[in-house]
Amino acid sequence: MSDQELARLAEAGSRLLLQPPDARMLAALAPLTHAPLDLRQAQQDFYDFLCTLQSGCFLPPYAHVLTQAEETEEFWHFPPARYDGGDALLPWYDAAGFNPLELQAAPMLTTSNRPLDHVGVLLAFLALLLDASKDSEVDRQVLADFITEHIQPWADVFAHLLTQAGSAYISLVGEALGDFFAALRTTHPPHAIAENRNGKPRLIPIRPAMSMPVANSPAGAVEHYPGVGLR
Repeated sequence: MSDQELARLAEAGSRLLLQPPDARMLAALAPLTHAPLDLRQAQQDFYDFLCTLQSGCFLPPYAHVLTQAEETEEFWHFPPARYDGGDALLPWYDAAGFNPLELQAAPMLTTSNRPLDHVGVLLAFLALLLDASKDSEVDRQVLADFITEHIQPWADVFAHLLTQAGSAYISLVGEALGDFFAALRTTHPPHAIAENRNGKPRLIPIRPAMSMPVANSPAGAVEHYPGVGLR
């Protein structure tokens, strides 16, 4: 699969995690299911599982939380999300002129203190890097470093959590993301991160390869949450 095809899939995955589903989204997921999905229920499940901390079934879509998740016999336990949990991504975003607040997202997800490593944001940025990868070998190295450092550590855990959710819609989202991560891994296997002479990861500025739609006005916040039971 080409990087441009992967970029379109990354964009689609980003929309699934940042925006409530509409009829067009459900139609795109239809090949993965044998029964039609109810739009209103799918929209409610989006908010319950991906936005609302107090829902009792919230699955934290933040890389710094997912990489520390622990599974016991019956439950998954997650550490609290931190407002600064994704600040390591600031140099990446700044180098590309990427502003997460310009992404179209549900109002609950557009707060300015949303962690920068929200999975939907990471996938949107990944799409930008995939589109830019055709420009030079340097851009391809930046892409490879980003995938290894900021995508692979949590990708399989998150896709698994979604597929096990008690929601037909969220489970399909997890299946679609799992297929995408498998294709991404095939095209871009994990590798050792390239370092510069100072021993730090190499980061080369790139030009944004796609424009971002204007976001809704900020609202909401990230708070602490307990473990979530999944069977």
